Amino acid sequence: MSDTAEGTEAAEDHRAGWFELFLDLVFVVTVSVLAQGLHGDPGPGAFGTFLVLFFPAWWAWANLMVTVNVFGSANPRTQAMLFGAMPALGLMAAAAPEGLGSRAWAYALGAAWVRLVFFLIWWGRARRADHPLPLWRPVLYCLVPAALWTLSAAVPSPARFVLWGLAIALEIVLLAIRTGLTRGFYDELIVEHLVERIGLFVVIVLGESVFTIVVTLADHFTGASGAAAVLGFVVVAELAMIFFTWGTANAARGLERSIGAGATGAIRDTVMYLPFVLVSGITVIAAALGTAVAEPDHHLPPGACWALCGGVLAFYTANAAISLRYGDGARVVARWYGPCLVLVPAALLPACLGLPAWGAVAVAAGLVFLLAKLSKLHR
Repeated sequence: MSDTAEGTEAAEDHRAGWFELFLDLVFVVTVSVLAQGLHGDPGPGAFGTFLVLFFPAWWAWANLMVTVNVFGSANPRTQAMLFGAMPALGLMAAAAPEGLGSRAWAYALGAAWVRLVFFLIWWGRARRADHPLPLWRPVLYCLVPAALWTLSAAVPSPARFVLWGLAIALEIVLLAIRTGLTRGFYDELIVEHLVERIGLFVVIVLGESVFTIVVTLADHFTGASGAAAVLGFVVVAELAMIFFTWGTANAARGLERSIGAGATGAIRDTVMYLPFVLVSGITVIAAALGTAVAEPDHHLPPGACWALCGGVLAFYTANAAISLRYGDGARVVARWYGPCLVLVPAALLPACLGLPAWGAVAVAAGLVFLLAKLSKLHR
């Protein structure tokens, strides 16, 4: 095989494969199901339920992403792993409406199933003498949490959720411990694939936002709802522009620097943790926009107010934290993140409380537009 052909094959192997894109269809459903509980006037319990159920799903997706990144999307074992994980993720999505209630056992079994799939592929890789990974890491990171999730399916609440917390905590702690992970392991990561996959997940969440706006408008087809829908679309479009114009480019540069410098903590935080905050922010914004389109002439209910304000703040906080972890100067970040901290409570929150819903969305659109310009100016 020629060098050109080998290079082409390697490049294709490092791009998102069709198996990965097919897998993402499951997450479209997961995000849609979980977001339903945030419409209307969600209380603290609704927000808590969303975060508790969304994080394990995100965590499974992030682990799948890193696994594919290391093994390659064209690898038959990788494709078998993705195929084997899809029913498990579908089970988690189907159980999500009552994921903390009557279907918690099914949600737990889905989470256990995913970890068993991880274990099989990483165990096979760890047994190779040339792979910088000790055998105990896939056992503790995959097999033990799978056992905890399985056990939780047979245990009543609240002990069930204690086991969930222990399973997730074990994985988080192991990510913070570098024992057994040599520098060579992180050198294997392909930046282009990581940036592409996270970007595609953000596209899923943004697509759910547009879907929410359009479907709600179809059910409330009035002039005021149409105005709120257009303004809501502007908010989503501006968030997309911010992320794909500056966020992905900054991520590519930052990950290259982090891998080159061996900054494993920055890689972990910006690939596994902080994108969860970002996509959670977009999801709760979408729920608030749907509520505004449904009742544009009324004040947003308190839960929707907190969703809109908190979502904008979470989106920019995640972007600010990612920029800092990639080595951007605190003063530079503060020039566009500082106004967000001031304007959300000083302008957006009063608008949500005092203006009709369409007016609150108009203020949100203006705020996001202003912050986008400040971000562009100081980048």
